[in-house]
Amino acid sequence: MLVAADKFKGSLTAVEVAERVTAGLRRIRPDLRVEALPVADGGDGTVAAAVAAGFERHQVRVSGPLGDEVTAAYALRDGTAVVEMAEASGLQRLPEGVFAPL
Repeated sequence: MLVAADKFKGSLTAVEVAERVTAGLRRIRPDLRVEALPVADGGDGTVAAAVAAGFERHQVRVSGPLGDEVTAAYALRDGTAVVEMAEASGLQRLPEGVFAPL
């Protein structure tokens, strides 16, 4: 069985969802062969899903959504990079109540 789980935004990462679904399945059927694969839709959580798939996490300073410098991550493996815009300029980078990025 394949558990391909995305995040539950605001509560669990894709890795955590996959782990919990796998644990629940094994509680019912301990002998069940389960492969957990965290996935993402290209938005927030994409770098974390790539790291869970064997990519290496790297950090870099970039311009945030208000023009200030922030630290963002990307994933790299064998010359392939996974970049997630939300890491640099997602809503989580804005002050609470501010929804007007530059």
